[in-house]
Amino acid sequence: MRLIGLWTARTDLYVDEAQYWAWSQNLAWGYFSKPPFLAWMIAAAEPLCGSTEACVRAPSTLSWAITALAVSATAATLGGRRAAWWAGLGVLLAPGAAFSARIASTDAPLLMFWALAVLAFLRLRAGSGRGWLALMAVSFGLGLLSKYAMAYLLPCLAIAALVDADSRRTLRRPDVWLALAAGLFIFSPNLAWNALNGAVTLQHTADNARGEGLALDVGSGLEFIAAQFLLAGPVALAAVAMEAARGSTLRPDERLLLALSLPVLLALTVLAFMGRAHANWAATALIAVWVLSGLLFARQRLPLWPVGLLLGVALQALLLVGDAWPDRVGVSGSEPYRQVRGWSDLSRAVARQAREQGVSTVIAETRADAAQLTYYLRNSPLQVRVWPTPEGQGPANYYEMTRALDAADAGRPALLATACPDMDRLPAARRLAPVTVRTGRIGRRTRHLFVVTGGAASRPAPCTSGPAPTPDAP
Repeated sequence: MRLIGLWTARTDLYVDEAQYWAWSQNLAWGYFSKPPFLAWMIAAAEPLCGSTEACVRAPSTLSWAITALAVSATAATLGGRRAAWWAGLGVLLAPGAAFSARIASTDAPLLMFWALAVLAFLRLRAGSGRGWLALMAVSFGLGLLSKYAMAYLLPCLAIAALVDADSRRTLRRPDVWLALAAGLFIFSPNLAWNALNGAVTLQHTADNARGEGLALDVGSGLEFIAAQFLLAGPVALAAVAMEAARGSTLRPDERLLLALSLPVLLALTVLAFMGRAHANWAATALIAVWVLSGLLFARQRLPLWPVGLLLGVALQALLLVGDAWPDRVGVSGSEPYRQVRGWSDLSRAVARQAREQGVSTVIAETRADAAQLTYYLRNSPLQVRVWPTPEGQGPANYYEMTRALDAADAGRPALLATACPDMDRLPAARRLAPVTVRTGRIGRRTRHLFVVTGGAASRPAPCTSGPAPTPDAP
């Protein structure tokens, strides 16, 4: 159903999705802001499916299907078929899954590999064979290559060993540690890539976590907590929270699952109250939440559980309809699809102007414009470039790292597409008519166009009458 929804959707790619596609065209062991696995998935899908928006997003949809199966198998290991059924449904119909399964995101492969690693560990805890060691190694390594948050698994396992005797016995096995070490070996080429590229991914991740400093922000913390209930499903997370309050009366498998979720949730909630945590940063904790909620329903027949599933069904239906008719969605002037509407129209208008002016290069001034123009001009001979990094500074995004203008471009005319209307900052530029496209019933996106000639490889002064370029998103 979700794959059908991708093909019926009438939405353009979001800026991050367009960037992930660009990564997939240049396979590497790492990229500016994230490890490489999502790009590899998109690249693997392209020969089978193509490069349309649905094909870029399809790997995430399939990843969520595997996540649901892994959660169901984990619940079956601990509580039997009934628990497996409800845990699997909890994942499939969780609001977070309903949203994430329809976009290209690094969270999709991360949660898939986290769920597989948890399943492997619990099967080893139950005494299963060595094949589960291989699954743990591969899942841990590829999880790290999906997103660095996979590293949360190590302290969670350590805490599990403190509260659960069977987990403690499992972690005393040398072959389990060998499997984790093998996972680190799988991940190690990304560390080598970072070493050869100025540690850009590690630095970007550290900058996101550090932000502009820490300060108490109650509103941010409460928003983070509310987001976790929305992502996991309010009934599922509420049931797990009430179960955690039982403390010493918990069963061993319940203590284990809380050890695989609460440390991440609590640590990032504290960080959120300091103003520096995004809602999806705690996504890995939700795997154990879904397993435990399935166990609780199977054992206690929680009366509100079907209500939670119905909320998930309603949200899934709403998203399917909204994606198919995004121009009709909105309340009181609000247009939730604005960020994924109008980019294809804008790119066609820019390409038309470039052909009329006889130029072969389009300059984008922001990461968002560079990502979208690169994707939507992928079948065009036009080259999309960005201004070079200011002297003495490192690149601020992937496009400054890989698509910056250089000295060879200085004498060639190029078409600049920018949100800034200020012409005085552009040497030897000729203004063209701006292009404006619709992003909804009332929304519009405008780009001012200039033909720049001499000095095209030099970054102009900052815009004083329009939006400035934005940094890479977290």
